[in-house]
Amino acid sequence: MAAVTGEFSEVEHKGVAILYFIFGVSGVLANSFVLKTFMKEGVLVSPKNILHINLAFSNILVVLGFPFSGLSSWHGKWVFGIRGCQLYGVESYTGGMAYDTMTTGTWWLIALGVWLHAITWAILPILGWNSYSMEASGVSCGLSWLKHDFNHASFIMVMTIEYATLFLLAILFLRSAKSYVDSPTVLEVNTKNWFTEKQLVWITFAFLMIAGVGWGPYGYFGIWSQRTKITSVSMLAVTLPPLFAKASASLYIVPYLAASDHFREAIVGGATPVKKDQ
Repeated sequence: MAAVTGEFSEVEHKGVAILYFIFGVSGVLANSFVLKTFMKEGVLVSPKNILHINLAFSNILVVLGFPFSGLSSWHGKWVFGIRGCQLYGVESYTGGMAYDTMTTGTWWLIALGVWLHAITWAILPILGWNSYSMEASGVSCGLSWLKHDFNHASFIMVMTIEYATLFLLAILFLRSAKSYVDSPTVLEVNTKNWFTEKQLVWITFAFLMIAGVGWGPYGYFGIWSQRTKITSVSMLAVTLPPLFAKASASLYIVPYLAASDHFREAIVGGATPVKKDQ
């Protein structure tokens, strides 16, 4: 584990633990509401909803390990051993990889491809390309960002380049989609549907921004650590990226709520069944 400067006090460790529990519980609850809403009887009739359901489930995976990181932060050290560290890393990064690539979509096939892609990236460190270890904070586990040999550096760079490319391609796709939905030939969808095509474009754009803010610190930290070959890092620097990632998972419900009165009604139990996509 890399040397850490500016060690947290006991009070600061407990403060971080409380944040992990807040972000974890809110993330699980918010995305569970989304899952419940899309899966209500008479509502789960659109194949496109498969992606919304998978996105919510992947967000739950991102924060589901909060008891591990929260309890470890409370005690000021990782308390679940090496095997727990490996399991925590695979579980968290499977969810993270999935929701970073799940955007739009023949819907089950796309969802399956996203999960296979995510699981592959999450398992590779177990198989020897990079590795999972205690993060420099000593209270959480993740990828070994601060090892600078080719095995670890190549994984970080390839993963960062791939997701940056996917992110840029998604933005270009959204620009094209926005031009299409703004054209006069595109009609508003049936009022029984929750979202118009234009709303879906803006919801997807909001998702990309949330993913960028939530996981951007990890990407920046990974590239910075490899380029500078640092051997020590401040406690604050290694604590912020996982907190940003956990916090972002609870925000995905906000674009849905902001975009659609129908969805807001569905959240509180007043959903109207919609017609199946043709």
